[in-house]
Amino acid sequence: MTKLSWVVLKSFIGPFLLNFAVWMILLDMQSLWLYIDDLMGKGLEWTIIMELMFYFSANWVPMALPLSILLASIMTLGKLGENNELVAMKAAGMSLFQIMKPLAFLMIFVSLGAFYFTNNLWPMANFKLRVLINDIQQTKASIIFKEGIFYDDIEGYSIRVGSKTNEGSTLHDILIYDFTALKANPGNAKDPRDYKRVISAKSGTIVQNKEMNFLELKLQNGFIFQEMNKEDVKNSKMPFSRYYFENAALKIQLQSFDFERSDEDQYEKEEYLMTLTQINQKIDSTSINEAIKQQSWFDFYKNSFTILRGMGDTNIVELSNLPPSIGYFDALVPGEKKQNLVDAISKLESKKQNSEKFLKIKEIMNEYKRNLLVKRHEKFTLSYAVLMLFFLGASLGAVIKKGGFGAPVLIAVGLFLVYFLLARGGQEMATAGTLSPILGMWLSAILLTPITLWIFYKANKDSKVFDFDFYGKLFKRKK
Repeated sequence: MTKLSWVVLKSFIGPFLLNFAVWMILLDMQSLWLYIDDLMGKGLEWTIIMELMFYFSANWVPMALPLSILLASIMTLGKLGENNELVAMKAAGMSLFQIMKPLAFLMIFVSLGAFYFTNNLWPMANFKLRVLINDIQQTKASIIFKEGIFYDDIEGYSIRVGSKTNEGSTLHDILIYDFTALKANPGNAKDPRDYKRVISAKSGTIVQNKEMNFLELKLQNGFIFQEMNKEDVKNSKMPFSRYYFENAALKIQLQSFDFERSDEDQYEKEEYLMTLTQINQKIDSTSINEAIKQQSWFDFYKNSFTILRGMGDTNIVELSNLPPSIGYFDALVPGEKKQNLVDAISKLESKKQNSEKFLKIKEIMNEYKRNLLVKRHEKFTLSYAVLMLFFLGASLGAVIKKGGFGAPVLIAVGLFLVYFLLARGGQEMATAGTLSPILGMWLSAILLTPITLWIFYKANKDSKVFDFDFYGKLFKRKK
């Protein structure tokens, strides 16, 4: 590789890495903000947060990588043009493509890496992200209890723990305010003290079921102070009661902690968690299953259309066995005609319901297969976007001849928004069935590739079509 190629590569790698890091950090912060409620108050270590951020990053690579390449290519070629280095290279007999060749080879390796990422790393990162979020949601409830602080995020309860062991399994000096009865009967409450129950215990342990739909506190050595409804005890000399216990159990519903669990079965069923090989296998198996179901339904309907000879007659008359010269229905007596009509209507209604059921199943299978096809094309779109946006950005950089973070940033962001809207819109329409999967997933490529080739051709020919200084001078000359 020539020294000139190294100069071009070094000019590109710096801005690319910087842009990629900045965009990844910004997008990760957005993801972290979405889950801030699940992370707050869980006592998570910083390593867990960093692991979560790492898995979040995988979801933003398809957005940050093309944008960084587009921006870096504009900045690199624009800076070379601004410093007249591009002019010197062309004066030495090099075409624009020869100048871009080392970067083009680099982009080929990046696009191959992008395919490996979308096919292997992205599905696994999404799976691990779901598992980690699930684990955070199911973090031991003892972690949410801070020593000496009331915890009010469990609806109907306010719980304070005096102290707890290092592993958090045993709690000491427990005080619980129970407002569940008050919330269950808000219309009968006269003031906030109605139906209130206070539970105090010297120690206790926490038991959680695997489904995380309730939390059970096993308490030892304490008492329960119960205030009564004033309307019920207005003539009583006992407005409250106190119970002492050695062992007691309090079961608390954790509706706010409900979370859909992720397991290996879901990993195999959901399209975005599959590799290309798994997607192809699913497409084949789904097509075979659809063909089998369609044939079984066809055979069912083919063999189910028969007629009865008369009322109460169980003998079946096959239509193929009737002589062509005999009008079967006309030969029946009125009672038999009525019976046959009633039977025909009943069978048609049954067949209609079965047909609607079959069509619904077929629609679900087609939608699933369509999503599989969308995800299959998605494995390749990022790799192509890397190459396409590189050539687009490099060509524009060679034309505008501006480096730095000024005009290149505005141009790159504008172009990327066009690409992003086309890509996301095409994907949504392909998923909804408005467009075919191949047309929807490659919509941005179909529309932007001709524009990219045209701009590259004009830049290689040193055309003044995009030379804004040329238009400025021309406008001043006319004045």
